[in-house]
Parts: sequence; structure tokens; C-alpha cells
Amino acid sequence: MSLDRNGRGVAHSSAPLIAVLSDGDLAARRIETVLAADGMRVAARARGTADIGADRGVEPDVLVVGCGRGITERDNQMRRMRRGLPRTRIVAVMPEDSRRGVRRALEAGADGVVFETQLESSLSLTVRTVMAGQTVVPAAGRLELDRPTLSTREKQVLAMVVAGMSNKAIAGELYLAESTVKCHLSSAFSKLGVRSRNEAADLIVNSGSASSSGMLASAVPMLATGAGASS
Repeated sequence: MSLDRNGRGVAHSSAPLIAVLSDGDLAARRIETVLAADGMRVAARARGTADIGADRGVEPDVLVVGCGRGITERDNQMRRMRRGLPRTRIVAVMPEDSRRGVRRALEAGADGVVFETQLESSLSLTVRTVMAGQTVVPAAGRLELDRPTLSTREKQVLAMVVAGMSNKAIAGELYLAESTVKCHLSSAFSKLGVRSRNEAADLIVNSGSASSSGMLASAVPMLATGAGASS
């Protein structure tokens, strides 16, 4: 305890309990080094979500999640952590070329996002800011949060992708050229920040966001009543 300028006692809050979730030792050590340089200590390091939780005696104030096995796996890890540790603040570390994944990370449960290239300058500040109840994203990824919404046709095509239909089958169902289906998918992938049909389907099926749920809900009636509508 120290004294303020009026001579009153001021109690210092304890340092936050920080854990790192990463399947790479090098990435985990880099995160720990950055935090240690700013006076913050990592109390636990884990390779999988099964190693973190109240039943494991590890319920951190802040969980820093490395990019690890890829965007989809990272997002799934954060969803599991958000469900199991609702009070824990989550910071996602990702490559800068994954800026389209900023929205995905936030929808998966992240409270903050840090690009790997900005780790030394931004990680500690981001940890402190999310601890204060704020959401933090890199300036370079901010435009991703304002991306255009999906068109009606894009929603229809994506709903069929989730159902497992091929481009050729989708084209036949919607009375479109297969090349037109590919154009709709390319546009939808860009808006969703994904690179493949599998990533798009995984995002839609596993995301708990209202936007993803609404995508399928609004598209399904169209498939029954307006499949032959113009594109």
C-alpha cells in the first residue's frame, strides 16, 4: 500500500492472470517476452483448450490466443473459450495479411486483435485496454468491420454451399450459368474474409452471430419459392 498526496492509503490491485494458448513454442515465447518487458507475467501456457478452464485450475483474466494451426482452428478455440470462460478477456494474435479475419475473430469471441507485426508495440496496451472493458482492433483492420452486406443471391448460393451442393448443382437449381455462381461465391468469400467453400461453410455453421444465423434463415425460404429468380 502507498499513500496518495493527501496521505490516504491506496491499495494496489493485483496483476492480471494471463494465459497463452498457442501450439507453437516460439510464438508463445515471443508473446511472453513482450508482456514481461512491460511488467506482465504469463502464468500459464497451453497448447489446447482442454488445458485451460476452472476444472484445470486455470481461469485467466486475459487469454492471448496465437494464430497456431490456422484461422478456422483459432476461431473455434476462441468460441470454446468464450463458452467455458465467459469472464475471461480474449486477445487474438494474427498475421497482418489476415486483416479480413478481424471480424471473424470478434464474432468468435475475441475482445481484442493484434497483428503479429505490431506485437511489440501493441500487445501490452491491448491487454490493458480489454481489461478495462474495451474492444481493440488494429487501425488497418478497421475497414473490415464496415464491409458490405451479402446480397440476396449470395445468401442463396452460400446456403446451398452449406447444404453440400456443387457449383454445377447450384447453377441448375437457380437457373444460372456456373460461371455466375462462381462470381457470387468469389464476392461472398471476399465479404466474409474466407478463401474457400469449406471455410465459408464452417464460418456459417459454427458462428453464433446473428448475421450468420440470419443468412441461412433468410435464404432457405427463397430456395423454396424463388429459385428461378433473376440474378
